[in-house]
Amino acid sequence: MPQYLCRYRKGGPLRWIGHLDLKRTLERAMRRARLPLELTQGHNPHPKMSFGPPLPLGATGEAEVFSLHLAEPLTADALRERLRGQLPAGFDLREVWVVPGYKKKETFGDIDLAEYRVTVTAGLSLAEVEARIHDLLARAEIMVERGGERPERNVDLRPMILALRAEESGEDEVALTMKLRTGSHGGARPQEVVVLLGLDDPNRTVRIHRTALAVEGEAPSERPRPGLHRRWTRTRK
Repeated sequence: MPQYLCRYRKGGPLRWIGHLDLKRTLERAMRRARLPLELTQGHNPHPKMSFGPPLPLGATGEAEVFSLHLAEPLTADALRERLRGQLPAGFDLREVWVVPGYKKKETFGDIDLAEYRVTVTAGLSLAEVEARIHDLLARAEIMVERGGERPERNVDLRPMILALRAEESGEDEVALTMKLRTGSHGGARPQEVVVLLGLDDPNRTVRIHRTALAVEGEAPSERPRPGLHRRWTRTRK
């Protein structure tokens, strides 16, 4: 059955919807659009879909991806237009591609890099933020403690922070550009980097925006080329 790759922008009030709720929202939109969905087998069938790495709650992103399977073929343009009319505000479906039948089915399992632009109302000079970045990256290890549903464990983030720099962004704001390891094999979270830099003061406003998803060693491009369906990068306005 045909598989489609979709790139979308997540923003506005939708940024406060978590990954599972976003998936349910998309499923309802697809049913309203009367798409011929291919369903899983079993007692609780649901549409065959997969997603790229989830965004942190409250973050926005412009290179977010998902794939879906249909029971009947549609053109990429037809799928995009039918689905766009049913999506909520903040879910901007940018582009759709059809995976050729002879290609490996997409699971996004190869995505292991993410780029972020994090804007912080700093109350600090750019030089001071740059000094903090220098001190952080000079450390041989950057240990953080993680808990949640899994037992608490210590994780070294140093090999997962691939690039980090700061620049001025408007009055009393500093923009951090981060290139972080991500994916199913582990990675760094932009919120953790903000904390490590001491910029998580409750009096500061922190806005996280993901600009790119990619596979290590692949140069970012404007859009995937034929045969390179797993290269997901920033989009440009």
